[in-house]
Amino acid sequence: MRYYILFLISLMLFSCGDSKKDDLSLEEQAAKIHQEVITIDTHDDINVSNFTDSINYTQNLDTQVNLPKMQEGGLDVAWFIVFTGQDSLTAAGYAKASENAMSKFDAIHRLCEDIAPEQIELALNSEDVRRIWNSGKKVAM
Repeated sequence: MRYYILFLISLMLFSCGDSKKDDLSLEEQAAKIHQEVITIDTHDDINVSNFTDSINYTQNLDTQVNLPKMQEGGLDVAWFIVFTGQDSLTAAGYAKASENAMSKFDAIHRLCEDIAPEQIELALNSEDVRRIWNSGKKVAM
């Protein structure tokens, strides 16, 4: 019983010490964390018509994500989705789906390699993500 009382007294003394208050507001703390971590959006639908020389993701388009929106929102990594709707379950349907998917893969490569290589780079693994992020560029996956 004596040890229990000694423990409670010690606990009370230690818990009554000065608690340091952070000088940052909750929003400022959140913004600081946001700046220090790699932010990832894991589902960004794309349309290949937005990957041309005249219309592309370097512009503030009416799309889910683009480079100006990534910059403004502090988004570091965009995971571009290569989705193809189901067509007929035939050789022709499979060929159409494959062509659609490949056109989206080509569009992502075009953005990273031809349209805006100084702003965004394609990452193939987590090491690439860290390397690209450390270089100051946005990351495409």
